[in-house]
Amino acid sequence: MARGFWIRSIILSLLFTLPAQAEEPAPAAVKPEQAEPLIGIPSSPAAVDPTPGTGALGRWLGLPADSPWELSGVWVGNGSDQLGGGVAHPEPIGGAQQFLLNLSLDLDRSLGWEGGKLWVQGLQMNANQTATAASGSLQGTTAIASSVAPNRTELYSYVFSQTLFDNQIRVLMGKIAASNDFANVVVPVLRPGSPYTVPSISSLTYTPLYAMPTLQGRLPGYPNPALGASLLIQPKALSRDVFLKLGIFDGRGGSGVEPSLQTGLAMPSLSGPLFSIGELGGSWTAGSSRKPGSASVGLWRQGGPLNCTPSPCTDSFASGGYLIAHQRLISFRFPNDNSGITTFLQAGWSPARSNLFSTSIGGGFTMYAPMRSRPLDSYGIGFSWARVNEQGPYADISNPTELMIQIYGQIHLISNLYLTPAITVLPISGRLGAQTPSTSAQLQLVALF
Repeated sequence: MARGFWIRSIILSLLFTLPAQAEEPAPAAVKPEQAEPLIGIPSSPAAVDPTPGTGALGRWLGLPADSPWELSGVWVGNGSDQLGGGVAHPEPIGGAQQFLLNLSLDLDRSLGWEGGKLWVQGLQMNANQTATAASGSLQGTTAIASSVAPNRTELYSYVFSQTLFDNQIRVLMGKIAASNDFANVVVPVLRPGSPYTVPSISSLTYTPLYAMPTLQGRLPGYPNPALGASLLIQPKALSRDVFLKLGIFDGRGGSGVEPSLQTGLAMPSLSGPLFSIGELGGSWTAGSSRKPGSASVGLWRQGGPLNCTPSPCTDSFASGGYLIAHQRLISFRFPNDNSGITTFLQAGWSPARSNLFSTSIGGGFTMYAPMRSRPLDSYGIGFSWARVNEQGPYADISNPTELMIQIYGQIHLISNLYLTPAITVLPISGRLGAQTPSTSAQLQLVALF
């Protein structure tokens, strides 16, 4: 891991001085054209954006700015140290990295196919056991690492996107990271006329922000996209204030039939259990400074049969629901910049005996650019509480509940390079036998290119 890790770091660092390009529009939102670095970059861009990156790599290799082709990507690397509590590990320092390369083609500009786009992505992910397990957390303290198959190189996704009827409908088909679209509290729903341009509601580095505990092992997403399709409807008659999202995906990775299956590494198929999901939401602005907010509710169903471990039981299927919401509360220097404070909430539940977690709730606050002299810095705090399913796969290694609290600061360095130090505390550890309070420190570097 070490040699490839540092070679990539050096290569990517040479790209940071290149100019940025507008990012791919997010689900249920259109990101504004932006040539400068943004404030509030997600700490795991591959888990949030359908096509992360700025396009700087393609321009460095000779692609013109108006080319229908875009070559972009993201690299994230972090190191962590257990300051107290948790679980003893032979490696004192945790390490993890995420490298995603994206190639996309605008079919409208290349073939005259209005509203069409294709993209294909490759992913390399590496992590050691200290990064994924030392804290004693079952929810996960490092969003870019997976405790199952943490070292992998994979064809991450390949997607055909089609918008119809003046962008009122969008269809995605292919191998998709469904968590980009569903139960995603990270990406703001930007409304027409909103003066704020932030790509992320929070830059917390822990896993629950990007994979809600009650959907872990169910919803296909980083690092395990799955074959399927999704539909987004945003009626123009309602000023795009209301949206409906529907999706169906390969559910083999979330079923107890093949519990070790990693859909990111396996051949795609729709012949086994399926995972289906729907989400209905809306957006608004509040006050004279047009502070944006949004909320949505979702329902999901995982096909079975599903095994309860270690309990001798079987679910014929699993189901659940969730709620996500965010609201900008304060604007420091409206309308001059993006500074201000935003809050978010996420909650989920599942009655299935085979689910990893039965209930979860999380939330936090993000403060953008409190200092005028540092317009691209942000700071935040968040918490995530989850009840471990007493009959699920974690039953014999877990405490009844887990509580995780994290504070972070995201510091803009140069161009599209961001440094994020974070402190994570578990007053209640999920893993049985872990010493509490578990306290860990993490230093993370995010580079978009």
